[in-house]
Amino acid sequence: MLPDVVGYRLEKGKKILLDEGYRDIKVLFTRSPKHNPQFTGYHNQRIVMIGDIDDSTVELLVCHV
Repeated sequence: MLPDVVGYRLEKGKKILLDEGYRDIKVLFTRSPKHNPQFTGYHNQRIVMIGDIDDSTVELLVCHV
C-alpha cells in the first residue's frame, strides 16, 4: 500500500517512500521557484498529491509554500 505522504515536506516524504521500497520518485512542481516572488527556499516544499505508477515508481506533485 502506498504511504500517505500528502502534506509532508518534500524531503521527509521522499525518505518515507524510499524506506518503503520506492526507488524512482518523480517530482512535479506547481510553479517554478523563479516565477514565485514569495519563494523562500527549498525547505518550504509540500507534497499535495501522490500517484502510484508501478511497484517501484511514484509521482509527487509539490507546491512551494
